[in-house]
Amino acid sequence: MKDGCAAGASEGTDDMTERETEPLTEKIYQRQPYQKEWKSEILRTEGNSVVLRSTIFAPEAGGQPSDRGMLGGYEVRHVREENGIIYHELADSEKTGQVQISLAAGQTVEMKIDWERRFDHMQNHLGEHILSGLFKSEYDADNKGFHMGEDIATFDIDRKEITAQMLRNIEHKANRAVYDAIPVEVSFVESAEDARRYPLRKPLSVDEDILIVTVKGVDCVACCCPHPSDTSQIGIIKLLRTEKYKGMTRIYFKCGMRALLDYEQKHEVVTALGEKYSADEFSLLKKESIAEAKREEMRRELNRLKDRLAEIRASELLSGAETCVTGEMEEEGTDDLKRIAKKVTAKTDLPVILASVKDRCVFLTHSGKSALRCGALVKEFAPGSGGRGGGSDTQAQVVFRDEEAMRNFVQIAVSSVSRIPETKMQKSEGPAKQEGADDGRRKERK
Repeated sequence: MKDGCAAGASEGTDDMTERETEPLTEKIYQRQPYQKEWKSEILRTEGNSVVLRSTIFAPEAGGQPSDRGMLGGYEVRHVREENGIIYHELADSEKTGQVQISLAAGQTVEMKIDWERRFDHMQNHLGEHILSGLFKSEYDADNKGFHMGEDIATFDIDRKEITAQMLRNIEHKANRAVYDAIPVEVSFVESAEDARRYPLRKPLSVDEDILIVTVKGVDCVACCCPHPSDTSQIGIIKLLRTEKYKGMTRIYFKCGMRALLDYEQKHEVVTALGEKYSADEFSLLKKESIAEAKREEMRRELNRLKDRLAEIRASELLSGAETCVTGEMEEEGTDDLKRIAKKVTAKTDLPVILASVKDRCVFLTHSGKSALRCGALVKEFAPGSGGRGGGSDTQAQVVFRDEEAMRNFVQIAVSSVSRIPETKMQKSEGPAKQEGADDGRRKERK
């Protein structure tokens, strides 16, 4: 969504014939952004939406979500603007969704905005103005998009590369602007011609009824949203991270209470880690690096022991193998099956069928010299046993709902392997080689 918006013009051009004489909604929130409660006449209702003569509810605009609150005993869940008319979408206080409202045209209703939400929006939106203005003045970089979420806000700068030093410079100057408590000037301008006397950061998107927000020496831009009266009310501006986005750089940031809560959460994490490693925040990274080196050494030792155990299990499985190598493992998981199978196929060309009770998984493989097509076998028989999986000619994997289904599939797989002619030939390959050797020795003696 584009950064900022004009004050009077709004989205949509259709359906004007019937309502072209209806007065535009008076936007109290623009001239009195700190007004928390208000009374106004209902002009009409439309489904679960209400149109008022005037309102303190700011609609969704300029990348900022709409206000919420209460109106005539109903919860205001969303506010939108169409052709200068502001629609307040209502729901019941129990939050069960849309309702048939009992309000009617001509009634005067009381309204109250969710001030905590509104002020949070004001802090973060003005923070975005300051950041955008500084990127423009410091690096001639433009803000091409702004979005304010419930927890975090972003804006997109039209530069592919933004360094850590640039971010630090912008953040420091932005917070200096906060400390300076610069007044926020809101100017209502009738035409684009009149707006030319303002040093606007970006071109206008409308020609009339323009609201210009100025932070002297920092930023000047058209925007229709409510803002704090001075920069000090932002509290703090914190840049969090960046990411590449459509040839630009997307910057994540938080202001005000959002930034404070973010700091509190991170401080809790750092404190907990400090207690774990007996370190303060300045030596924590070094202590964690030492701990990671120890963990890496333990991982290497664990892998060595697992390899040794896999060798032992492979030898045990091979000792009784005839047409194929099979085994059911209680404690080992799928990765362990693969490790053991790799050891087995290094010593024999027989197919390998291993099952894990822990993961209810079967792994099939061979050295590549068997005619068994592992993936095809799984595709043909696994679904009938309630299994899901797949693979290639030389290895496949299938997972089952229960142990019984797993064992049934293993029996089918072993039976299928025993019917492969090549497997029987492999079984007698050893003696054939021995017989050939004996013939050679007999010829030598002759």
